[in-house]
Amino acid sequence: MRARVLFGMSVLSLGMVAMSGVARADDNPLQDLPNPMQALRMMQNIGRTMFLAADVNHDGLLSQREAVDANNTLIGGFFFNADRDGNGVVTQEEARQVQDTYLSQNPWAKYIVDTVKAEQKNSKDNTQFDPIQAFAALLDSNNDKQIQASEVRELVQTTTQSIFASADTNRDGKMSEAEIYAAMAGGARAWAQFAFQQADTDNSGTLSRNEFDKSIVEPANLAFQILDLDHNGQISQQEAQQTERTLITQLRALRLPEPPNSPLKLIETGKLPEEAAPVPTLATPDPRQLRNQSGQRDQSGQRNQSGQRGQQR
Repeated sequence: MRARVLFGMSVLSLGMVAMSGVARADDNPLQDLPNPMQALRMMQNIGRTMFLAADVNHDGLLSQREAVDANNTLIGGFFFNADRDGNGVVTQEEARQVQDTYLSQNPWAKYIVDTVKAEQKNSKDNTQFDPIQAFAALLDSNNDKQIQASEVRELVQTTTQSIFASADTNRDGKMSEAEIYAAMAGGARAWAQFAFQQADTDNSGTLSRNEFDKSIVEPANLAFQILDLDHNGQISQQEAQQTERTLITQLRALRLPEPPNSPLKLIETGKLPEEAAPVPTLATPDPRQLRNQSGQRDQSGQRNQSGQRGQQR
């Protein structure tokens, strides 16, 4: 658990270090990226879209059933992706393949994971944290080293019920958008409290100077290990620049440009769909052929019914 806190804080430190170097540059490569308010608005719009998709009866509220169904669709997608042989069971090998595939497609993420593991081995804390194994252990309720679809559904069910029990403040059995935002704020406070308790090693309820320094130094040391690409104990200017370029690339990947023929863009520009982008000509079925096929099916059905009646006589 402590490793997770250190990892999260180290990534934050890494971002702050890289962003500080970018901000000092005369030619700011981040100038075409959304500002924090724009990024927050985009995230909020994504959240509202997911809310509207889950709200199948369009009453502006999420029931437990709607939330469970939405989460089953989301989590089930990952499960079916990992279940390569389609037998309804995800083995440790299949879960490892999903992780390896993701890391092979994201070399920067793989480098960070490898660096964190190496730092854990070199630290005095012998506890090792593997996010894939931890998530698999959470799903594997019967401890058979495999994940069944029933276990995934059970976890989604219990987790959704637990969230509702805490977030449904008016106790009407449904969650509004306001209650969801309030739950997010509560989650942020809980995480801050957890981080404080992790730093308070003597459980005194306060942070001493040494505890505070340690809570900052340990993530900073891990961030140094990540920035030190060749692990020679020094961060060169080339390594810092490469980190900046990598971070910029990752940030840009989060921003998907809106296509010129999206409904909002068409309304904004006043263009027709074919003026913004080529519109394909899709083949349509011949209505006469459909009518003929329908008539053949009707005649066949009548003959079958007549034949059955004849046999009954």
